[in-house]
Amino acid sequence: MMDETISLRELIETIWKGKWIIAATTIVALLFSMLASFVWIKPTYSANATISVNNGIVPGKQLDETDSYFNEIITPSAYMERVQSIAVIEEGIKKAHLQGKYSPEQVKGNLNIENVPNTNLIRITLKAANPSDTKKLLDGILSAVKQSIWQDIQTGVEKDLHHFTKLKEKERVQLQQTIKLYRQQAVALKLPPSLLLDAVVSYNNQYIITLDSDRLRDISALSEKEVIALNELSNQIKSLADRYRQYVNKEQQLRDFLQSFSIENKILVISAPVVPQAPDSPKPLLNMGIAFVVAIMVGTGLVFFWRYWKETGQERKLES
Repeated sequence: MMDETISLRELIETIWKGKWIIAATTIVALLFSMLASFVWIKPTYSANATISVNNGIVPGKQLDETDSYFNEIITPSAYMERVQSIAVIEEGIKKAHLQGKYSPEQVKGNLNIENVPNTNLIRITLKAANPSDTKKLLDGILSAVKQSIWQDIQTGVEKDLHHFTKLKEKERVQLQQTIKLYRQQAVALKLPPSLLLDAVVSYNNQYIITLDSDRLRDISALSEKEVIALNELSNQIKSLADRYRQYVNKEQQLRDFLQSFSIENKILVISAPVVPQAPDSPKPLLNMGIAFVVAIMVGTGLVFFWRYWKETGQERKLES
């Protein structure tokens, strides 16, 4: 028990004798920590945003014709890929008016994107050296992503719209030509105008007409070949008119879609970026606290090493 007391006393005395080493080590460490926190290490700030990405399509439900233009584009995974696109980031920098100050590769390296498990929420964090720039850059990227998605949807719709417009015009020309040919043959065969009208306008319409004996005699005098030829033309007109109406309806459907579709209803900003008030790093107080603890440990170790070195030196002298 006495030995333990003496050992503890010697331990305390050793630390007390080396207090200036511990103090010097601590002061040096704190100075380095302060210089690193306030001078050497550039501060970084982060802005955060939470985005809801929902295309509104119910799993298992049959897709509408226009759903195909956005159902695969507007998904959390597709959105995350697009946010990290160099082209989108470059456009975001332009929108933030920070060209030349930040490169797309630099911004991409400071982006952190994650999908909240089992949700359609996307969390985005962007770091930069300036608090105002951080918010501007993230706002610009979010705007560029929406613009990019809408442009892709619009391009797909306009491509199909051009296709159906071209088909509609082709059917219209053929329909006009066939109607003209039918009229020419019908007039040559002296058919009643009402019969001609019924054949041209719609096969679903029915008309009640009054024919005199001369008209009936003219119709009954038609040969089988002439009747078949007229009937074929009439069927062509009906078929062309059906396809023409289909293309007209499809064209109008796409035009209505372009006018009514809103990207804002699919991609919602749940939490918008704000200007950060304090840097993420460095944290001076934390760094100084760590430096203080480490310095005390290192200083104490140096004190005991110094004592060990001194005692072993004396022993060697005595032995010699």
